[in-house]
Amino acid sequence: MTDFILSTILALLSSVGFSIIANVPKRALLGAGITGVCSWMVYYVLDSVHHSIVLPNFMASLVVGMLGFFLARRFRVPVTMIYVGALISLVPGGMAFSTLQKLSENNLTAVLKGLFNTGSVAMSLALGIGVANIFNGWLYQKKMWLRK
Repeated sequence: MTDFILSTILALLSSVGFSIIANVPKRALLGAGITGVCSWMVYYVLDSVHHSIVLPNFMASLVVGMLGFFLARRFRVPVTMIYVGALISLVPGGMAFSTLQKLSENNLTAVLKGLFNTGSVAMSLALGIGVANIFNGWLYQKKMWLRK
């Protein structure tokens, strides 16, 4: 339980910190932090239950997409301003570094495994954001259609 709380606090700090580095407007920092924390919680819980790298990342990026779209409208900023900070804790940078390290050691089997894992995580993140964008577009069209 302590590990969960500590990692959630660190996810908040990394989301807000990276948003500041990326020059996200001040009014969007709260949205990026909330989205980053919620996506990390989903990732952490699913990772401890499912023991896969694809499903937790997909579901966490789906949360980023759905919550990011809502909070972007709430704070009146482009949705990418929310995505920038929220996705940083999910990006497989450590895996990519480890893959390059194995490449320098000429360990071809580990390099191929690392490339596959890193690519799988990156694709699951992209797919989750894409599915969320499609769903949000569909919801927006329904909302506009119902207003007529």
